[in-house]
Amino acid sequence: MADAPSLRVAVVAALPQTAPPLVDALRARGHRVPVVIGFRRPADWPGHVLGEHDLPPGVDLAVPSRPESVAALLRAYAPDAAVSYGYPRKLPADAVSAPRLGTVNCHPSDLPSYRGPNPVGWAVRNGERTIGVTWHRMDAELDTGSVLARTTIPLDDAVWSFTGVNSRVLEAASAMLPQVLRRLVRGDAGEPQSQREGSWAGFFGKDYATVDWSAPAAQVHTQVRAWNIAGHHPRVEGPVAVIDGTRWRLRRTALTQPPPGTGRRIACGDGDLWVLAADALD
Repeated sequence: MADAPSLRVAVVAALPQTAPPLVDALRARGHRVPVVIGFRRPADWPGHVLGEHDLPPGVDLAVPSRPESVAALLRAYAPDAAVSYGYPRKLPADAVSAPRLGTVNCHPSDLPSYRGPNPVGWAVRNGERTIGVTWHRMDAELDTGSVLARTTIPLDDAVWSFTGVNSRVLEAASAMLPQVLRRLVRGDAGEPQSQREGSWAGFFGKDYATVDWSAPAAQVHTQVRAWNIAGHHPRVEGPVAVIDGTRWRLRRTALTQPPPGTGRRIACGDGDLWVLAADALD
């Protein structure tokens, strides 16, 4: 099936791992990307947010001081459509409706399951072996708009970081973009989200931040993986464990013994766990 005609598409994304691949995917299909709407770095953000050096020539970077400024920026660039991915703030209704054909968002879950800012972290916490990737129209609420395309990808134990999950999600999302844009051009409203009860995937709280070594080893292992895939938390640090009287943030663990000289063996409630990487907090 033919791609949509060449469109002016704004990208709304905050990270260097997300915006450039979306720009590349759109341009490879013959669309023009005049601007990426980025995000001002919070004072407590541990990494760097998207910078102008991350984007190819000819693509502007606009960094609004507040979400209420996004609508005016989009109107100034007059895009036919906007594509959002992983933006850390809810877009106001006037921003969502500013592009001529509307705004679409990619969410890494099978909506309406795992709406919110931490869908993959909760999927790992709940023992899911796959995750959904859903393109939906944006509306005034969060992750509730009608669906334009969806698929499912594996969530296997080899994935341990936001970056690792993000690369898989973006690959699947980019493959669906032509279908999504065709539906926008046709004025297709999309399918309302399933009537099954949705679930909310908020940031992990303090109740999940501390490691209890008396718990089963697999449970602790899952907790470590879930926190590391979830990435930066604006208020709570985890998973934190005490080893020999020192507090550590655990980065990587293993349920099977690693090569000699690698990792630290810890006795858990039903067996051993090996700590492979951690950062001292004290």
